[in-house]
Amino acid sequence: MAPDQRRADILDAAQGLFFARGWDDVTIADVLARAGISKGGFYHHFAAKEDLLDGVVERFTTAALISAQAARAAASGDALTRFNAFLAESSRWKAEQAPQMKFFLDVMLRPGNDILFARITAAASAAAMPVLLEMIAQGVDEGAFDVPEIGLVGETIIAMSQGRRAVLTAAIRDAEAGRMDRAVAALDQRMRAEGALIDRMLGLPAGSIILSNPTEYRLMLRAITGAAGGTHITRQERTC
Repeated sequence: MAPDQRRADILDAAQGLFFARGWDDVTIADVLARAGISKGGFYHHFAAKEDLLDGVVERFTTAALISAQAARAAASGDALTRFNAFLAESSRWKAEQAPQMKFFLDVMLRPGNDILFARITAAASAAAMPVLLEMIAQGVDEGAFDVPEIGLVGETIIAMSQGRRAVLTAAIRDAEAGRMDRAVAALDQRMRAEGALIDRMLGLPAGSIILSNPTEYRLMLRAITGAAGGTHITRQERTC
């Protein structure tokens, strides 16, 4: 079997086990058994269990980016319109994948998991940064964005996304306790603030970047916490 295919098979096995059991309850031996590979074959591709996590995060982020990029390509209009189409699809895709997102959030937000949090955010950022820089550069070329330095703006946007840990933790706790409206409001407030800052960095009028999507946050939190209603959203909620 080709090395790339063998590596993909190992990641398939690890991803299925992680999503089904969680991080703590999966061992390398479990992955070896699921993938049908020897220990030597495993260590030819990965040095540790944490490397599997990096690979799963990268492929998950890449899938999200592919979906968001397709929405961006299909959008008609200027760079801002395409940027917002990308953001909207990214939010929708994450809500749709909430059961899988639960695994990442469980690992990232658990107290004491600072190293794993850093690994997950680094892997996701490495996959997302080239796409983000491309969108900013296109906006600058079209005259839609006015930025002091493209790379620095991209780094700042990524850093803001990595700084959501406390807000996400509190929102999930509120959702688990039945305070769904409060949880959604907290995420909405944070993302609106980030959107306002991105407007300024891109030289756009206030309210140009549409970063918050409360409907999708509600869907995601319901799926993650098992809250009543599951992934169903009422017509009234969709118009909020």
